[in-house]
Amino acid sequence: MLLKQSNGLNFTTGRSKFLDQAESSQGATAKIWLKIEPASLGLPILAQLDTGAAWSILDAEVASELNLFDDEGELVTISTRLGTRKFRLKRIPVEILADQGESLSVEATVAVLPDWHHGTFIGYAGLLERIKFAVDPSDNYFYFGPA
Repeated sequence: MLLKQSNGLNFTTGRSKFLDQAESSQGATAKIWLKIEPASLGLPILAQLDTGAAWSILDAEVASELNLFDDEGELVTISTRLGTRKFRLKRIPVEILADQGESLSVEATVAVLPDWHHGTFIGYAGLLERIKFAVDPSDNYFYFGPA
């Protein structure tokens, strides 16, 4: 079942079951891990939802597969749990994969850095700000739709 607005229109067009623990995760606290497919990668990956993150960040392995390492794109400084780093911003399509309803493709701005091997994160600026979303922690559902 998808979410509706008070006027009866769809608030979301898809939902996916999220994981609250992932094999690659560090720490004992629950997180929200979503299935996404960046650009034309050809396979889904898990990304950690981080609404407090300034930007979405692609793991270096994913960014390398997508040939995103060049000198193009704005250089930004991002404070991470591992310290401050300089990333390049890139514009790519990212598909949020649905288990029910429709998957959603978003023209996202992501940050890349050749030595970032600490996972992929979905942040607010450049991605979440471009969609509607809701989280149901009782059933581990992430609902999403176009803004």
